[in-house]
Amino acid sequence: MVNVVKGLIENEGKVLIVKRSLVDEVGAGSWETVGGKVHFGEELEVALVREIREEVGIKVQIDELLFANTFFTDPHRQVILLMYLCRTKDHQVNLSEEHSEYMWATRSELYHYLPFEVTSDLEKYNVFDKIELID
Repeated sequence: MVNVVKGLIENEGKVLIVKRSLVDEVGAGSWETVGGKVHFGEELEVALVREIREEVGIKVQIDELLFANTFFTDPHRQVILLMYLCRTKDHQVNLSEEHSEYMWATRSELYHYLPFEVTSDLEKYNVFDKIELID
């Protein structure tokens, strides 16, 4: 079982999404929100701040836990995902080697770039009611 924290990072009505490197073992070339695995003994929000700093080099304020969910990436790997609403005033993103591109996405771009499973969770848990995004 893998514990993962993700941040829906909002800035001026857009959300930061990143594209996984084409050589990544899991989800190569797919778009996602920023975040990653929680290390053993690490607090959830500490893990999220660390992952955001490592992956995109920005500082965030964590506002609230949006939802928790679980899914399987294969028959032997279950992921427990916690999605947090974060806000930042930083515009300058410094990508790690894990990602090849980034975008400050509007609501319609989130639907276009993120996998269906992600956007359906955002709808299911009424995330778009909690943030005002540019369409």
